Amino acid sequence: MKVHLIRHAQAVTRTALLPDEYRALTCLGRKKFRQVAASLKKTDFNPDLIITSSKIRAVQTADILAECLQFNSNIIISAALSSDHGLAEIEKIVSAYHAADELVIVDHEPALGRIVSQLLSLPPHCQLSKGSTISMKITPGKSGLTAELCSVVTGSGKFISKPGAALEWLKEKICTDNKGER
Repeated sequence: MKVHLIRHAQAVTRTALLPDEYRALTCLGRKKFRQVAASLKKTDFNPDLIITSSKIRAVQTADILAECLQFNSNIIISAALSSDHGLAEIEKIVSAYHAADELVIVDHEPALGRIVSQLLSLPPHCQLSKGSTISMKITPGKSGLTAELCSVVTGSGKFISKPGAALEWLKEKICTDNKGER
């Protein structure tokens, strides 16, 4: 199964008066994610399902993606993705939707960074940029999921199609070791 992990686009700043779950995308966030979605549309990106956190900024990101792709199915909202979770939740989603060839999961940090880190055996402190997409072939097994990186689309819409180059970009741009070094 091909799985695309997408961090929601840029949202309004967190404040004491605005609960986290109600933070919406900014105009710039919507504009930049449309560029990311346009980059994805130019590739072989063809999801059977789009699953998103229930937080407004994630739902809006998923909606922009669906609109740009002319996606003809419903977006699935998962409350489990709205809390801080780990790889186990992604395993449950992959298991529940095992018949799909390709699915999208729109999610949040720090969960996404940890999940990408674990799946690709990267340094433990990864943080995906807003609107970025990590595409992997994921295979469920008896000892958990195994993943093979396919490509990356950066938060600015740059498409890195070669797995080796995508892995180097991840290591250089978003991951640090325990000492905070890239």
